[in-house]
Amino acid sequence: MHEVQFEEKVDATLAAICEKQMVLPALLLLAGNRPLAFAFGQALLILQPVAALLGDDGLGPWARLFSDPGGPAALSDRLAELLEEDRPATRDLKSET
Repeated sequence: MHEVQFEEKVDATLAAICEKQMVLPALLLLAGNRPLAFAFGQALLILQPVAALLGDDGLGPWARLFSDPGGPAALSDRLAELLEEDRPATRDLKSET
């Protein structure tokens, strides 16, 4: 299996999800809709020209990620890593109070 590379737009979105502490809901949403990931990626490819006309060029990296057979699994793994990275900081704050 080949390694999936996350593009800058995807990394920026994942950082925002982590910053807002929404990693677990994002992970659950992705896990629940994994069978639809390829169709979602293809829909993003179709919508990409419309989004470009409206001034947003961020759909391409997401379309490539979801269209890749290993993309959803790699995204789940990355979200799980972010969740684990976030947990020790949360535990430290709770133990100090």
